[in-house]
Amino acid sequence: MFRKLLAGTLLLALTGLAGAGEGVRIYHAWIRLLPADLPAAGYFVLENQSDHTVTLTGASARAFDGAMLHQSAEGSMRHVHSINVAAGDQLRFAPGGYHIMFMPPHDPLQPGDRVPVTFEFADGSTRSADFLVKGAAATGWSESK
Repeated sequence: MFRKLLAGTLLLALTGLAGAGEGVRIYHAWIRLLPADLPAAGYFVLENQSDHTVTLTGASARAFDGAMLHQSAEGSMRHVHSINVAAGDQLRFAPGGYHIMFMPPHDPLQPGDRVPVTFEFADGSTRSADFLVKGAAATGWSESK
């Protein structure tokens, strides 16, 4: 009897450990690739489909030397350490606002390539999405190169 009670309690505890990444949907993900050794910018929509606020704390991509969360506003850009997205809400990462700043790529990328990006959340969970690489003149999402 004790073992069944202990097993049931453990199962309930583990069920509650689903990370923030589980309730997040990431779509319209693309990267504006700039020439030479300039950083690239990543844009996407992060939709929180869970019943609690999620906190995005970082992103990474093996194709790049590094990645940071940034926000552009009033002609300047600043690094942000975390971004909260309320339950049932979405946040659009777009030119002129929030974005991921990718340090120059390790190897050359071309428009049309796809780059996997991993998102990190405050609870330690992660979520991955493929980003479509677009040229410097790109202004938004489309499947075309």
